[in-house]
This record gives sequence, structure tokens and C-alpha cells, in this order.
Amino acid sequence: MKVKPIFHSFESKDLIHIIPRLIVAIILGQTLPFKFGGAEESIWIFEQIGWEPWGRYLIASIEAASTILLLTNYYIIGAIISLSIISAANFLHFTKLGFIVNDDGGTLFILSIVVIFCSLWIVLYWNMQRVEQQVANFEIDWEDVDEDEFLAD
Repeated sequence: MKVKPIFHSFESKDLIHIIPRLIVAIILGQTLPFKFGGAEESIWIFEQIGWEPWGRYLIASIEAASTILLLTNYYIIGAIISLSIISAANFLHFTKLGFIVNDDGGTLFILSIVVIFCSLWIVLYWNMQRVEQQVANFEIDWEDVDEDEFLAD
């Protein structure tokens, strides 16, 4: 089964991989104006980890690339990038930032957990599709196999 980009027509069975892609793209996409625009919260976060301003621009650029890739046939690369970036962000939440940043009630942390689960689902579902394709192409001619020899291995 070939996966289509999100903007092509699709069937209901395609929603199992389209919805997580959209969730990740929306969450990452909504943070980009804050990071690129120099919002107070973004500046504060990146000052805490010592990456202001270039780290903020770098992370925003990587997230923008990931968001674009999630909407194309190269969505698996976008999912791997988003999983990597957000896993690093969560590490910083656990070590330096804490779970509640600037009195947001933990919203930023919760959104990062959602991105991790959706990105992980995308990668696992893609891998599951690949395995199913490989198994479908794998054939054994059982007439030529000696049962005792096969079971002995």
C-alpha cells in the first residue's frame, strides 16, 4: 500500500496514518510564529538552556522542515525528526525547565507528549506496513521442504 500525501484524495482506511501526521504538523506549526517571532515565552525558554537566539532559530527551522515533510510522501523523515526534537525538548523539561513553564499549567509539556506519541505511532505504523509488504512477498514452497529437517533447525 503506497501512502499518499495528505492533500491527495484518500479513503477512510488512510486516516489511521493521516490523523497523527496532522496532529504533529499542527502542534509543531503553531509554535513556529512564536519561535521565529521572538515571543517572550520562547526567548525565556531558550535563555534557560543557553541557546538564545541561534538555538531558537535552529530548532524552529528544523521543526518547520519536519512539519513540511509530514505533509508529503517523505512523512517518515518528518516523523523521525519531530520525534528526535521533541524527545530532546522533553529531556529539557525533565532536567532544566520543569513541567510548568511560565504558568502555562503544563500545556507545553502535554503537547510535547502528544507529539511524541503521534510521531512514534507514525514510525511504528510505517514499519508495520513495510513488514506486511515483506511478508506478503515471502513465499515458501512447502512441497519441497522436508518436515523433519525443517523442525530440527
